[in-house]
Amino acid sequence: MTKSQVPLQEGWYHIPDSPSDRGYLIGTRCRDCGEEFFPKRVYCAACTSSNVEEKALSTRGKIDTFTISRLTPPGSVMQAPYVLAKVELPEGPLVTTVITDCDPEKVTIGMEVDLQIEKVKEDEAGNEVMAYVFKPA
Repeated sequence: MTKSQVPLQEGWYHIPDSPSDRGYLIGTRCRDCGEEFFPKRVYCAACTSSNVEEKALSTRGKIDTFTISRLTPPGSVMQAPYVLAKVELPEGPLVTTVITDCDPEKVTIGMEVDLQIEKVKEDEAGNEVMAYVFKPA
């Protein structure tokens, strides 16, 4: 039986179809005022227009702020300690995310990070549940 990849949050990101395909976050751009948002929206939070379009967002950003979680919440896919951060994308949106593949004590504000779409667990049907994270660039 072939395992399927399913998103942890439906409609928030594109799961790569092949090794040459790159995942990306799906945001919204307002056609009236130009503001961009993540996750995607039906209305612009800046001008309230409904004239919005889906947009693939940048895959690189900078850490705006972060905290180190030293406790693992019940049911979490993360194991403490881990870094929870707000990453600022070049388009403007701040993305709440986990920073992986680094020593939490070495994370800094302004650090450049790259988006990754990766398996975080398996569901009851054996599907790979995929989520977005960022890793140091």
